[in-house]
Amino acid sequence: MFVAVEWTSSAFRAFRMDDAGQVLEERRTEDGVTSIRDGSFEAVLRSRIGDWLGDAAKVLLSGMITSRNGWVETGYAACSAGPGDLLAGAVTKTIEGCGPLVFLPGVSVRHPLPDVMRSEEIQIFGAVPERGVVVLPGAHTKWAVVEEGRIVRFATYMGGEILRLLQSDSLVSRLIPAEPQECAEAFLRGVALSRERSDIGGGLLRRVIAARSMVLFNELEPAHIPSYLAGMVTGAEILEAMEEFGGTGEALSILGSSAAAARYNVALRALDIASASGGSHVAEAGFARLIRQ
Repeated sequence: MFVAVEWTSSAFRAFRMDDAGQVLEERRTEDGVTSIRDGSFEAVLRSRIGDWLGDAAKVLLSGMITSRNGWVETGYAACSAGPGDLLAGAVTKTIEGCGPLVFLPGVSVRHPLPDVMRSEEIQIFGAVPERGVVVLPGAHTKWAVVEEGRIVRFATYMGGEILRLLQSDSLVSRLIPAEPQECAEAFLRGVALSRERSDIGGGLLRRVIAARSMVLFNELEPAHIPSYLAGMVTGAEILEAMEEFGGTGEALSILGSSAAAARYNVALRALDIASASGGSHVAEAGFARLIRQ
């Protein structure tokens, strides 16, 4: 029996798996790495899955738990990277009454710009066994290309964080009422503006102010500003990323079932870009690939 732990900045998720990688049990908590005080990671691990540890042949750990702010820091497997490279770059630690703890590395790329990921690589390996373009929506969205089961290149787009800042701490956000309303039409208007090129130059920076000026001219409801911005930022990110990742001929796989993933799927349809859901159980599938190595 194996245990696999995806321990990110904001959450703890563990899987008890058999020798073939089938999930026997799953547990989730909000004990993210940043919430752990005084480095008490072992105590948290034991309190959450201590009853699993005695029977585990090994415990695989991925995510920010392996960063310099986590329990044991690991390096990065350089692209192109496959499951075997993660195991080769792992750092092993022993604790009493448990099989070895295997802290997995992240993945890095150096060209054309340095970039890194931790834990997303597990999801990518679980979602795309052989080849494809994968998008993992979030505050820092990852776009990655997989060929022959290996991550060959990727990039981080900070659209999610930029959107949050625009909606909460910007000139535009001052017009948003205390109780904004989600509006599908405003979202699609934002997506449409992101690709409008007939009379407008530039990109997102040229267009953001429209969310304020359109309110002043009664062309947009203040309560719909967040939806309008979400459409504009999501559309702009997709169009920018497609310049780098759209030439593979592969349909995009959008991972997860979050609100951000839903926004991406709506925006992609509006932009006439083929995409498909990559599923929401990809982390455990990725760990299973490592177990079977």
